[in-house]
Amino acid sequence: MGYGKNLKDILDDRGMTVKELAKKAGIAPTTLYSIIQRDTAIRFDTALKISNILDIPINSICKNNPYDSGETLPKLPSDKEMLMAKLQKKAYFSDRTLKLVEMFDYTELPKVDQLIADFFVLDDVARSDLFEYIKIMKKNHSDSNRNNILKGL
Repeated sequence: MGYGKNLKDILDDRGMTVKELAKKAGIAPTTLYSIIQRDTAIRFDTALKISNILDIPINSICKNNPYDSGETLPKLPSDKEMLMAKLQKKAYFSDRTLKLVEMFDYTELPKVDQLIADFFVLDDVARSDLFEYIKIMKKNHSDSNRNNILKGL
């Protein structure tokens, strides 16, 4: 019996569907269905999410555990911690970023929104490259008045 079968048995014992687990763990249902149907090994990061949701030992569904049995596995953030992170983001935006956005002319807001959306979809390498490009642009094209405004925020 493989790890996919183990996962299916655990779900059956708990009366939980694959879709419910997928939603709670933030994993695509197709990924879980594939693991169960093929009875294959589960990647450690996926298994960690599942084991935290189901409150089971990770070794029951994953053979590639980089932690030995004596170590404590990293836990996913609790609902309270997630709420705090969300509130911190809102505070950050209301404290600085919102003030910056308010300084843009109304006609520039769609561009700012598009810039944020475009940045969001970039992978980590492209984001890093973009920051490097912006550093170069700032050296040659900074507006001293805007720099002073930014320092005052």
